[in-house]
Amino acid sequence: MIIFGTRAKTQVLDEGEFTCPQCRMRRRYQRKQARPYFALYFIPIFPVGKGLEYIECQTCGRAFEPGVLNLKLPEPKPDLAFVLNTIGERLADGAPIEFVIRDLTAAGLDFDVARSIVEAQAGAGRQHCPACGLTFTAAPRACTSCGGTLQDGAARS
Repeated sequence: MIIFGTRAKTQVLDEGEFTCPQCRMRRRYQRKQARPYFALYFIPIFPVGKGLEYIECQTCGRAFEPGVLNLKLPEPKPDLAFVLNTIGERLADGAPIEFVIRDLTAAGLDFDVARSIVEAQAGAGRQHCPACGLTFTAAPRACTSCGGTLQDGAARS
């Protein structure tokens, strides 16, 4: 008895990083080609058709069309808990009060709530950058955005 048929033979063509639609994150991929071969006793002998290219995520194992390499998924929202827990540290490191409020609203917090939380963390002493108009706590010596000299003054509303 002779056993014959076709069997796919796969080879890796390329590797790199892409945004996996399944994982929704940057992941390693392999670009592969699966090509059918005539097989005799389950041993591939010669190719019998055109190969099919696909992209395989090395994390989830899913296969995608090669066009997935051009796909750009939107950046995920920042983690609200992380942003809330780092307010004091960011203000002490010289982050402008307006930037901290912006990051809280980008993470999903209401603007008025974000502003009141940051105002409470920042305290009373404020500095103002006349060059770019940003407001800082008393800690920084210079504007971290434009490098300008800070002046004492109340926060702008």
